[in-house]
Amino acid sequence: MIKCLPNKILLSSLFFMLTITLNSQTKSNNIQTIDGKKYYIHKFEKGQSLYAVSKFYAANLDQLYLLNPELKNGVKAGQEIKIPYTGAESAIVSNTASVDATDTLKYLRYKITKGETVYSISKKYNLSEKQLNAYNPTLSLGLKEGQWIVVGEKSKPKTPQKEPKKENKPNVVLKEKPPVPVVDSSLLKPPSKPKKIAYNIALILPFKLDQTLDLDVYSLVKANANFPAVPALAVDFYLGFKRAVDSLTAKDFEVNLELYDIDDKDSLKLVQLAMDPKFKEFDMIFGPLHAAGFKSISKKAKELRIPIVSPVTKQNKILYNNSYISKINPSEFTLLESLADYCIDSLVKSNVNVMLMTASEKDRKEMAFVAAFKKYFNEKQKQLGKPLRDTIKTVKGLAGLKASFIANEKNIVVFLSSNQVFISDFTTQLAVFAGKKDVTLCGWESSSSNENIDQEYLNQLNYTFPDRYNLVNAPSYSLIVPGYEAQQGTYPSEYYFIGFDIAYYYLKNLRDIGPDFVHTLNTLPLETNYLRFKFTRPDAGTGFDNRGVFIFKYNNYKLEKTGWK
Repeated sequence: MIKCLPNKILLSSLFFMLTITLNSQTKSNNIQTIDGKKYYIHKFEKGQSLYAVSKFYAANLDQLYLLNPELKNGVKAGQEIKIPYTGAESAIVSNTASVDATDTLKYLRYKITKGETVYSISKKYNLSEKQLNAYNPTLSLGLKEGQWIVVGEKSKPKTPQKEPKKENKPNVVLKEKPPVPVVDSSLLKPPSKPKKIAYNIALILPFKLDQTLDLDVYSLVKANANFPAVPALAVDFYLGFKRAVDSLTAKDFEVNLELYDIDDKDSLKLVQLAMDPKFKEFDMIFGPLHAAGFKSISKKAKELRIPIVSPVTKQNKILYNNSYISKINPSEFTLLESLADYCIDSLVKSNVNVMLMTASEKDRKEMAFVAAFKKYFNEKQKQLGKPLRDTIKTVKGLAGLKASFIANEKNIVVFLSSNQVFISDFTTQLAVFAGKKDVTLCGWESSSSNENIDQEYLNQLNYTFPDRYNLVNAPSYSLIVPGYEAQQGTYPSEYYFIGFDIAYYYLKNLRDIGPDFVHTLNTLPLETNYLRFKFTRPDAGTGFDNRGVFIFKYNNYKLEKTGWK
């Protein structure tokens, strides 16, 4: 049952700004030219976060991850990264500004200890993060152990009444108030929640019933047209999700599923949902499906400490500064790094020639992938002590590949273009050139489904690619597909399997472990029929990213999953 939301919208905001005299600092003076481009070389200080650094340099986080793939594993004090040089030395407030200059009679002060976060401090002193940042503008640069910050204002003391002087008695001396005690921040952890028999789960999907209910189904059939794609995928996701709920329901485990029909672009409905009094009663939230709507709902979920799951969004930026988020869909850069790891673990042995081919230097997306792959691959090789000869080489076009080809060795070609016409031509020419030579071609999954590429060539070139889903394991759903076919009259899309696996993973852990499992997802890996759950996160203040990827290859004229994990 899809329930309607109330129309009343209550928006409230409370913030104030205070000015504190601070010192200033400038950007790194270590500026280097690399591959013809200028970069700041920033060295992380203890307690400094990537988010703070990106704000300081006005740099895009995705761009920093692209230039510095090692950031996927978090940051450490002393680590150096590249940041695009802007040429402007803008001054900002310093994180080391002296709080001693503040009026200690007016403000309450707090000394930061190891592991402290803005979120934990704001909750301890019952402040919003905006209020805490208003008191301390330098918090955007990160926290440091031993740093003093302002956490509120002291109550105005009443003017002491002078006592009448008495003979032979001294005046009463007022005692100075004791300093604010420093609290052990190790005790500031996500609140533990007890296991329950029944849980309230919200599922937000773009069914678009207000549009689809008016469709003339007869006309669609007559014209041999498909049902609108977005609502159809939402229906499949819901049916798979509901099937998993039904399979887990028992006397001691009940799921009250609240279903919302909200499209990401419908900002009014998203606001109504966030302000609905029922919202705070949810134990978990799944959706919205895409980044635009997910951002606003996850902000409210964080405020209420409700775990929220992003089922299909690829963007890692939704995870920043919200430890209650977990994202299922690996990004393209995660897929790219997984392919590099597979090449190093399984393909690169002795006497192996690895070439990274480019199609068009005008394709900015392809060049970004090429740069990231090369950097990640070479650094991994160096970590393993491989000589420079074994690192990857970049070649341009088929002519460049032929010039770098080494006979009597295994040649691995990595091609990260998304231009299907170019890929088709290149694959054909490479297969003809390779003949019976030992050549392995690696790239994206989309090439394997390109109808213009002869499957014989993919088999000859041992075509290898990464994917988010287990493409060859659909038959394992033999028990749940017939019910769908009987109800819908057709075979389900991949969203049916995705919905089932996501619900099964989270709700089974909720049933077996309890609500606190969401804070330990990195310790709960699982491979289901269609998905692989392998969560990581760089720090306790960031959400969990799923890096579970499958690697496939063509062998004996069929697609098979490798054993790599």
